[in-house]
Amino acid sequence: MTMQLMQRVIVQALGGPESLTLESGLATPTPAAGDILVEIEGAGINFLDINLRKGSGVHALPAPFTLGLEGVGRIRAIGAGVSLSVGQRVAWINVRGSYASHLTMKADAVVLLPDHFTVSQGMLFQAMTAHYLATEYAAIKPGDRVLVHAAAGGVGQLLVQWLKHLGAWVVGTTSSEEKAAVARAAGADAVINYGRDYQFLDALLRLTDGRGVNLAFDSVGAATFANSVKSLARGGMAVSCGISSGPPPAIAPSQLTTACTRIGAGSVFSYITEPGEYQRRANSIIAGIQDGWLRMPDATAYPMERVSDAHRDIESRLTHGKLYLVP
Repeated sequence: MTMQLMQRVIVQALGGPESLTLESGLATPTPAAGDILVEIEGAGINFLDINLRKGSGVHALPAPFTLGLEGVGRIRAIGAGVSLSVGQRVAWINVRGSYASHLTMKADAVVLLPDHFTVSQGMLFQAMTAHYLATEYAAIKPGDRVLVHAAAGGVGQLLVQWLKHLGAWVVGTTSSEEKAAVARAAGADAVINYGRDYQFLDALLRLTDGRGVNLAFDSVGAATFANSVKSLARGGMAVSCGISSGPPPAIAPSQLTTACTRIGAGSVFSYITEPGEYQRRANSIIAGIQDGWLRMPDATAYPMERVSDAHRDIESRLTHGKLYLVP
């Protein structure tokens, strides 16, 4: 039998999209005990990948390395002691080196995916992020007022849907009217187009009759976080969950005292450390999709040789929804 060769995307040096190199003609690895070999159908592109490529953020790695953490594919071989079967369809969100055509990984790193799901429906990183944000920081109840920045993005659309499912009143922010329409389609009750200057606070206070919001999810960071804190109602919380415009500014405790507000932060990786928790969150997402109330964002597929273009596009802020690579 002829050995199937694989390809992968390497970050040769930390920096811009031009540092991404496609390597081809590599030997496909053999899974060790407890591992599986997956043939990848699609590799998810996330803003975390941009930070890793640049060498910024808490998850920075030294170059060279194979980029990517998320994907969808089929098991093509199994190592000793694995209970999964060849041919099963799987998804994962935290396996390094996922920008590839084939990848070995621990069997407990994957969740089983229904065969009828599209590749974009199997991209669980953003949905898993939305799930932990909507469930870990407050017991959302009907009528709670919640702010979601970048509401037309992949995480933003999913978070809006999850919050609406829990009964919240949701206001989203976007950078264009086209993206505002996407956020409304996801279920946002109100949308603020903050354009390129990120000014949203006055509009939000008008929408809430000066009361502010109970919860604010801020994936933008430097350009918005200070005003996200100012947007809070008494006892509210601002959650830092991204740094697309740079790290958020320092907030002194004295800025929180008067309204008894709070600051939170987190990473999806902190909420999937146990296999049981990982499976539970994935099962909730899959059930939401199958029940019809959770709609995965529109997706754009790029051939793997256009990975640099995909990174330029996501950094341009001209995209919405999910981007992924096809080997």
